[in-house]
Amino acid sequence: MSARPSFPNFKNGVAMAKPTDTRYRVISIVAVGAALALWAGLSTAGLLEVNKFPPVQAIWKALSDLLTQGYSGRPFHEQILASVGRALAGFSLAVLAGIPLGIWLGTNRFADAVMSPFLTFMRPIPPIALVPLFTFYFGIGEGSKIALIFLTAFLYLTVNTAAGVKSVPEDLILASRSLGLTRRQIFFRVIMPASSAQILTGMRISMTLSWTLVVAAELIAAQVGLGYMITDATTFFRIPIVFVGILTIGLIGLLLEGILLAVERRALHWRGKQ
Repeated sequence: MSARPSFPNFKNGVAMAKPTDTRYRVISIVAVGAALALWAGLSTAGLLEVNKFPPVQAIWKALSDLLTQGYSGRPFHEQILASVGRALAGFSLAVLAGIPLGIWLGTNRFADAVMSPFLTFMRPIPPIALVPLFTFYFGIGEGSKIALIFLTAFLYLTVNTAAGVKSVPEDLILASRSLGLTRRQIFFRVIMPASSAQILTGMRISMTLSWTLVVAAELIAAQVGLGYMITDATTFFRIPIVFVGILTIGLIGLLLEGILLAVERRALHWRGKQ
């Protein structure tokens, strides 16, 4: 006898978490705690080289010093806000430009044929390879950093949005036409709802890419930011501070990912969990 499929519980139109979700969250927390305990144990036993893998206590002290004294004459929260601001600025511009362009390319085969070669060519280029050009074109100010983040997020979001629009079944559009819907109605009532899942997923991944690029963007003569702090601390072999910066980037990345995932789940509450 085949197993019955499970469906999400709904309350006020929003999918509720399954009981098993809490168990898996607990498992994740335990796994992280075990990893930290193993790190601390290996450090205490002297099995890790302190200069390369500082003990948890040293990293905690570095964090405490950053919170009280800041870094390079600036408070720690200012370093964080500078990086977050750059990432959000580049991502926001990518959303404003990438989604409309992706929708246009997805609905216009001629425009897609013209633009696709350029988008396909640009996507595999590592952003770090563009740093010298962006410095030359935009200078060493904020413009070059935001432009680098924008370009990478824009390329991914445009291609993903176009793919989402193209994935709408042709039979669905033909059925809508047979029911007498106008082109405008088909676009807003059929194409956009059907492609919204892939567009929102593209936004979430683009946000992750934008945040990931902060370190690369801040290689362009930055004087504040987490990427600058990591690079400068590495130069002076202040490894605990490097670890604090990396961990901070990871935690903020998880937070941004979680926020967009929550928005995606709420906007697509009608879509069942896989």
